Amino acid sequence: MDTNTVQGWETGRRSLTGTRVATLVELRHRLRQLGGDAQQLIAALEDAPEADYVLAYTLGTEPGAGAPDAHPLACWVPKRSFAYLLAWPFTGQPPIAVRQPAAPTRRGPVAPAPVLTQEERTRFFEHLRMVAEQSLADRGLKEASGMLLRRNVYYSLSWHPSSETTAWLRELEQREARRLGRLESWSPSWTAARSLVVARARRGDKEPLRHFIGTGLSSDACQAASLNYWAYWIGEVPETHSSDEFMAGDLGPWSGAALLRRFAANLVASEPLADLYAHSLWALLERRGRLLEADPQFARSLAGGVEALLAEGDLSVQSRRELEQVHYGVRLLTKS
Repeated sequence: MDTNTVQGWETGRRSLTGTRVATLVELRHRLRQLGGDAQQLIAALEDAPEADYVLAYTLGTEPGAGAPDAHPLACWVPKRSFAYLLAWPFTGQPPIAVRQPAAPTRRGPVAPAPVLTQEERTRFFEHLRMVAEQSLADRGLKEASGMLLRRNVYYSLSWHPSSETTAWLRELEQREARRLGRLESWSPSWTAARSLVVARARRGDKEPLRHFIGTGLSSDACQAASLNYWAYWIGEVPETHSSDEFMAGDLGPWSGAALLRRFAANLVASEPLADLYAHSLWALLERRGRLLEADPQFARSLAGGVEALLAEGDLSVQSRRELEQVHYGVRLLTKS
């Protein structure tokens, strides 16, 4: 690639979405030939144009200019690889694909992350709030499309550490609750409720998440839906879905090995979703407990992580009880 082209991408002077498709395909093939990380880094080139498009759409489109079901966040179920790329300019946290021990040599001064002005950041989050309000007011909007749009909005708003956003999420939870009713069975509205409580927990309010775990994850159907979504989110499910319907039903054909490690890695006291990770770990092992039998060394490591969280973490009574059950089961396994 031409040096000026690469520097233009790095500085934001040139948009990746303005690149010819054939050029991007050629670049991916060449990177594979050169030994690039095909599992993460090269795969990120598929998510990067999507993230650029959603960002450009959000910054350049008035919320009332189009129908809510035409919004890019109403058309598909994003995975972690995309969401972390889109979050990068707002959180400053590099996505997994580009977390490297040493920064590569660059061609001139380049910011460590994508840079947005304060005006652009404000416009992005205001757009999301207004679109969610619009979808709530649109009586002709299909429920599934509206819920998908709003739950994607709620998750994205967790990147905005402001008291205004925190208050707005609290208000929207009350409005959604009046529409949702009971959460013991799965429905598209269940996913919106889940995203709302996750966003609020990320902003420091853990009680709605704990209540949701006790009610919205109390049935086998909802626990299976949550695990199916987790597997999709981290990429154990290779397909990309345009609606949330794939969550419903029994557990999918995914193995759960990567999911188990994901849960174990987040059993830390500082994690705002520690209660959800603890419950999800317990639910996964209840259904696929043989995962631990294949790796006794990992099982011993998991036992240590569980012990540390039980000693240091701020957990609900339910999460603590479920983690103690996990710990007991792992100890029995490692002693045998």
